Amino acid sequence: MQDVVLDACCLINLYAAGKILVSGADRPKPSKRKDASVSPAKKSPLDFRLHLPAKVKGEVQYILQPDAEDSDKLVKVEIDLESHIRAGLLHECDLEGEAELAAFVHMAVKLDDGEAACLAIAKCRSWLLATDERPTERLAKQHGVTIITTPELVKRWAAKTKASDEEIASVLGNIQTYAHYFPRKTLPLHSWWMKLVKKARAD
Repeated sequence: MQDVVLDACCLINLYAAGKILVSGADRPKPSKRKDASVSPAKKSPLDFRLHLPAKVKGEVQYILQPDAEDSDKLVKVEIDLESHIRAGLLHECDLEGEAELAAFVHMAVKLDDGEAACLAIAKCRSWLLATDERPTERLAKQHGVTIITTPELVKRWAAKTKASDEEIASVLGNIQTYAHYFPRKTLPLHSWWMKLVKKARAD
């Protein structure tokens, strides 16, 4: 299984999607039990081993959700990643060794700490880097790091799960509404994304 390190933007998008990081219909509820060994790891529907750097975990704070009293209004809701970590859907990691720390310091001159940590880890461990940030993409290419974007992750999830167009459109709508992410026009999958969203609205 291929390793992917997630930056904050991509992680928030996957969380907001509602199906990609969740096994079952409902979002997992927090548990008081801290021993991760008691729960067997669940296989990611992306068929990737998803890694969460410590600095990214500190940056991922909230998504938007419908207000309980007014469904037409969106309010900030705190993101809880602990259940995903315990379930084995996300794997915590941190910078290790002199090479990764040196790479982080170098990257942090141009990027936020979370993005710099992701890029340093991806470079030193030969992992994929999930990001939608153009500065991170440009620097990653300079260092020979392979990038995967939110649209690519969603399309992979759709292929692996054999999701219907309606299910895919629902996920895309959730990401747009709750994470405020819209793929830029220069992305190869922009037309694929917009076509499904437009079709869902027409239906």
